[in-house]
Amino acid sequence: MVSMKSDLALVDFKIGGENRGMFYSETNRCLIYLHQHESIEDIYKTIQHELIHFALEKMDESDDMDEEQEEKLIFHMAWADFAI
Repeated sequence: MVSMKSDLALVDFKIGGENRGMFYSETNRCLIYLHQHESIEDIYKTIQHELIHFALEKMDESDDMDEEQEEKLIFHMAWADFAI
């Protein structure tokens, strides 16, 4: 069986969907739902958020956290500039 998982992250875009973005660890794909965003900056932030999921997965850090802990970590990383 041929593996579809890449060593690099792939960012895809869709028009419809319930979420702002999703990361699929099975394929290293970040899916960004465009209609859930209000500006290009908002889209960039979602891409960054999903790529952090990818980085945590690649470094095997996500195994030590549940989904809520991972989301909280990414939230704190996103707001770190403002807190300093």
